Amino acid sequence: MKYILLSLLLFSNTLWAFDAADLKKVKEDGDCPMCDLSGADLRGLDLSMSDFSDANLSHANLANTLAHKADFSNADLSDTNLSKSNIKGAYFVKATLLHTNLSEARIWKGDFSYAHIDQCNFNESALGSAIFDHNNLNNSSFKGAILYKTIFRKKVLGIPK
Repeated sequence: MKYILLSLLLFSNTLWAFDAADLKKVKEDGDCPMCDLSGADLRGLDLSMSDFSDANLSHANLANTLAHKADFSNADLSDTNLSKSNIKGAYFVKATLLHTNLSEARIWKGDFSYAHIDQCNFNESALGSAIFDHNNLNNSSFKGAILYKTIFRKKVLGIPK
């Protein structure tokens, strides 16, 4: 029984362990496609023009980041905190956003086409000119969000009112 508990404890500590080399790469040059940054603390960094395509950013903290025109295409952003971030013109195409916190974020012209969005918090966020295409927004919250000129293209379920 002790060995089972010890194994579970050791395994649980590595569930969201990011790759230290990947974190160093982000802090030095910003780009990190296909990186493992799960659980990483990236709060307050300037990640503008960064490439995070196909990266694992699940459980990461990106609160208060600046990420203009960042590429999060195909990235896993499950349980990620992006609250109060300024990420204008970012690409979230085909990204996974499950339980993602985007509250009070400024995501003008963000492209969420084909993103898997479920139980996300967009409350008080600014999504002006954002693009939603082939998304299910039924389980996500948009209370107080700015949707000025937001585009809802084909097959978007649960369009916020």
